[in-house]
Amino acid sequence: MNILIVDDHPLTCQGLAALLAATRPQARIQSAYSAQQARLTLQKLPAPEWIFLDIKLPDDPQHLLFKQLCDSPWIDHTVLISAEPEHRLIRTALAAGARGFIPKTADPDLVLSGFEHILAGEFYVPPALTGLLREPDTSAGDSRALSPRLQQVQELLLRGMANKVIARELGLSDHTVKEYVSSVLAFHGVGNRLELVLRLGAERNSGGNLAA
Repeated sequence: MNILIVDDHPLTCQGLAALLAATRPQARIQSAYSAQQARLTLQKLPAPEWIFLDIKLPDDPQHLLFKQLCDSPWIDHTVLISAEPEHRLIRTALAAGARGFIPKTADPDLVLSGFEHILAGEFYVPPALTGLLREPDTSAGDSRALSPRLQQVQELLLRGMANKVIARELGLSDHTVKEYVSSVLAFHGVGNRLELVLRLGAERNSGGNLAA
């Protein structure tokens, strides 16, 4: 397993790398201390299978690396990390397909447990922070739609299709569909398909924004 940790604090990179290596000694773990260094690393082989990305990088105040990842297949293999949770960016990343968010203040057991959930095909946010995903985003440009692929998965979920049927319909693997379903459910702050149907049905009846 190849892992890239992107954070401007070397101690954070070293600490996270040591923690992950303790449970996965065969993993090849690299660190990038800036957005520029991360871009260069992503152009080299072997490509990382997972990216732990600090939301705030000094050389990237406009979050351009974050936005580039959101618009690329890399987002399906990205875990956000930050000392200051920002629910708008978490929701943006989730809408694009990011696998989760782990705060830098999390204890080691939570970090490892969260990553295990992600490797199992789930979207992960610590239970104490799940409420952030349910808060309406009132900032400018707050209507952040799901990616086109996640919108397709959502519509098929609302039709009552099982994962295997969705996989066959969209030409995806069962594992990929499981990941996408987890992302759709987490984006809307619901725990299962029934809650999704009830929530979106109520929002549609009231004329609400599905992506809010």
